[in-house]
Amino acid sequence: MKTIFFPRHLGRDTLKSFFNELENNQNTPEILIDCTTLSFSYPSGMLVAGSKIRKWIKYRRENGLNTRIKGHDSSGNAHSYLRHLGFFDFIGMDEGNEVGEAQGSMTYLPITKIEKPEFDLQTQNIQQWYDEITGKVRRFANLLSGTQLETEENRLYRYALREIVRNVFEHSLTNECYLCGQRWVNGRVEVAVIDEGVGISSSLGRSFKFESEIDALLNAIKPGISGTTEIVESENIYKNSGFGLYVLEQLVSSFGWFMLGSGSAIIVSQGRTINKQTLNFSGTYIGLRLNKTPSQFLGIFKDIINMGEHEAEESGIKVKASGISKLI
Repeated sequence: MKTIFFPRHLGRDTLKSFFNELENNQNTPEILIDCTTLSFSYPSGMLVAGSKIRKWIKYRRENGLNTRIKGHDSSGNAHSYLRHLGFFDFIGMDEGNEVGEAQGSMTYLPITKIEKPEFDLQTQNIQQWYDEITGKVRRFANLLSGTQLETEENRLYRYALREIVRNVFEHSLTNECYLCGQRWVNGRVEVAVIDEGVGISSSLGRSFKFESEIDALLNAIKPGISGTTEIVESENIYKNSGFGLYVLEQLVSSFGWFMLGSGSAIIVSQGRTINKQTLNFSGTYIGLRLNKTPSQFLGIFKDIINMGEHEAEESGIKVKASGISKLI
């Protein structure tokens, strides 16, 4: 029986060799997944790995292959934490809390599924649809900010989650996404969102052609670049302008790091540096780490929008940030 060990940490940069082992042994008749090696888990690594593992397990079950897991019932802190957050239920092992069962607190956001609100173009105003999404993420923003008060930090997380979730439902062709997050005692916050939809290359392919998936990701964080950029106005029912990911990358990378992955590509933006990597993933994931919250969020936000609109115009893209992209 082949044994595949979890990495010591489930984090942003620790998944590649683990994923390679899963891929190389997808059709191995008997596999034991050993979790005893795991000692710590971050939201981004946990959620991305969880999606990969659950698809891998589903494939093996559908093809009659034997898959067992060891160590998930350990009393270690990491394993107890993952059971509580719904990780082992998420990957299909029916262990611990179900996804959505844990309520979360001011220190963590468990794995949570968000379903796409219904939208009827004939009877419903698009703003109502946006309001539904804002309502869905409001509680999660409160958890991440550590308060229910209308603070700069709370507005930032509400904006970030709304933009990521609406981006999923506008472009991925899927009706659900998953998120989780953690807030540490020093105020540092990490949040991750995944969808298992068509991916960024396919979505942007409606309007652009790229040489590689890395190229597609690098363009996805430019202002005015969207799968709806080159389609007729009547088909752009969500009035998308291509500014959501641009604003988030510019904002978050100045105070922590911003991660975007899809298909075989991943980019991590931190400060003025963008690190390009490879990691196979079916869908799209976004990870945000804020080491501190900007004290003047509104001012910085407006500066980013103005800079982006100017940059888009300089590139020959005649589009302004949409009303919802400017709404905080």
